[in-house]
Amino acid sequence: MVLSMHIVNNIKTLYAMIVMLGAVGCAPQTEFEVATWHGFKQCAISYTMEDSYDNQFTTALPIFYEHDYPCTFFVTTRWCDRTKWDALRVATTERGCEVGSHTVDHAVYDTLSRERQKQDILDANARINVKLPMYKCNTFAYTDCVVGDTSIISKHYFAARGCHGYVERATPSDYLNISSIMCGANEAVRTLDDFIYAFNTARSSGGWCIFSLYDLDDGKGYSPLSSAVLSESLDYLKQQEKSNSFWVTTFKNAAKYSKERDRAKIEFPKEEIKKERADNNRLIISLEDGLDGDLYDYPLTLRCPLPFGWKDVEVLQNEVVIKSEIKTINGCKYIIFDAVPNGNKKIYLINLG
Repeated sequence: MVLSMHIVNNIKTLYAMIVMLGAVGCAPQTEFEVATWHGFKQCAISYTMEDSYDNQFTTALPIFYEHDYPCTFFVTTRWCDRTKWDALRVATTERGCEVGSHTVDHAVYDTLSRERQKQDILDANARINVKLPMYKCNTFAYTDCVVGDTSIISKHYFAARGCHGYVERATPSDYLNISSIMCGANEAVRTLDDFIYAFNTARSSGGWCIFSLYDLDDGKGYSPLSSAVLSESLDYLKQQEKSNSFWVTTFKNAAKYSKERDRAKIEFPKEEIKKERADNNRLIISLEDGLDGDLYDYPLTLRCPLPFGWKDVEVLQNEVVIKSEIKTINGCKYIIFDAVPNGNKKIYLINLG
């Protein structure tokens, strides 16, 4: 029996599609995806501490080190002695922690004139810069949850933390008044169950949960939190790591990521990704966000369908190899990697065979 050319061609087309689907594991796609949160985590979690209580350095900081998680210190500069500055230097340079400003001496900004607010900001930043010369402070936490003059705040900080008591959205409506949840004996989050409830709320909403911590244990400062509960909350997050649910990071990093993600623009050769032949062994990608590259330098997590015929990939940015992996998700193979949004630093995907 002789098949018509029409049927033969249809069979050839079907065979080519089967071969292609077998290679990439799914119907060909061409779109890049920017993760809502780093590593395609479901939500972000940030622990912040303010007022520079002794227990934050002697008790809380070792707990964060033990769990290998970073935290954010919003420091009241006049309340930091040499020992605290030394601890902050190690925390920022060796352990990925953040230092933001919480004024010079805990002034409430709505009681100050515009000029005095500005001077307080300058004095606090100058002190931080002297004590931590390798560190750039560009975040702020309001005293007593009272928002200052944001026209002044915005000239010195790109993000500021308030304390509205709810899990923030993945894209805050106001980066100069980002919500946090207050913790300790005088506040809503006191027990492990309270922390877990906040974690689950963040996970289900895909948002950003920021905790405000003060004193600990038997400290005489505001709203002391049990150090055992703090440790148990971090134990819980550590146990959940395989679920890819929680990105535990600093306030600064989450704010940077959120802004960069929402502004990210990707240019890449879609046609090369979906070609039914593997004759192109290099793809050039442009990733930019239009933001100040000196400040907004946190890598975004990207996912791209594996080009047809590719089995192993090397990813480079600015001529430096960056970590990448190939994952199969719902039968589709993807390249996943982190890259800094900067239009002048092209990303290269190289087919290694």
